[in-house]
Amino acid sequence: MKTAFTMDDLPLWPQSYPPDGYTAQGIVRAIRDGLAQHGISGVYAFANSWAIDKHPEFADILDDWVAAGHHIANHTHAHQQLPDINAAAFIADIAEGERKLARWLNKAPRKLFRHPLCHWGETATKLAAVNAYLADIGATPVDVTSWCYEWTWNRAYRAARDAGDRKAEIYVKDSFLTFSLAQLMFDQAAAKAWFGQDITAITLGHNVPFFADVAADYFGRLIDAGVMFVALEDALVAPVQSAVGSVVSDKFLVLQQKLADAAGRPTPQIVPECQEMFARIKAMAGDLTV
Repeated sequence: MKTAFTMDDLPLWPQSYPPDGYTAQGIVRAIRDGLAQHGISGVYAFANSWAIDKHPEFADILDDWVAAGHHIANHTHAHQQLPDINAAAFIADIAEGERKLARWLNKAPRKLFRHPLCHWGETATKLAAVNAYLADIGATPVDVTSWCYEWTWNRAYRAARDAGDRKAEIYVKDSFLTFSLAQLMFDQAAAKAWFGQDITAITLGHNVPFFADVAADYFGRLIDAGVMFVALEDALVAPVQSAVGSVVSDKFLVLQQKLADAAGRPTPQIVPECQEMFARIKAMAGDLTV
């Protein structure tokens, strides 16, 4: 199968700062190195500009990302979600991101945008207003067809490290590599069933400490299983692209799940054979939020 890998939330995980032992620059560098190790180039990182306002030195993270042959796209300025604010405020947040990220956005082959949390809003009026604005500025909205839930594993990983539990830390890493491949295959089968044909998947990673530590192994595991990493442009075609932003959805679901839910035919989110594993990771994560 083919997948286009993307990143969200560069240069800094929303409204947080890396824990002891990590830096924002180091996290992204490790992910970048993992991509390079496996010959994966041209990856779009959907960026928020708020972190550059707060930490101007983080502009180097985006400079280095582009210098390595990757691209930057707009993920709004402040990572606000459309269901939480009115359309005018959300559009203003997109526009602020366009202005403050312009020096990197203008170097990308295409102008792309991703909704924070992939939320498409809770009313048709709001969604239509945002879709019209994106069309007006020539921005293509991009969704995701498969998550690997690395943010949940990140919380479990941090809990294990904080407790000094090396055995738990190893389990978190090993289980993620098993889960991420199984989840991708599950989501790909669900997408094929929904769209009636094979599609190029769109996968996602975040710049959290755990993903930095496991990125090279993650890409390697998928490649060993026969996954081919391709340019995002290859995935932005019908029937996938024509479905993005086509239905009202304020639920935290990937593309085909949102469409099925809107049609009154909700589908499982987590690959069935890994649900027990996922529950264990959530329990290990406890109350950590990042």
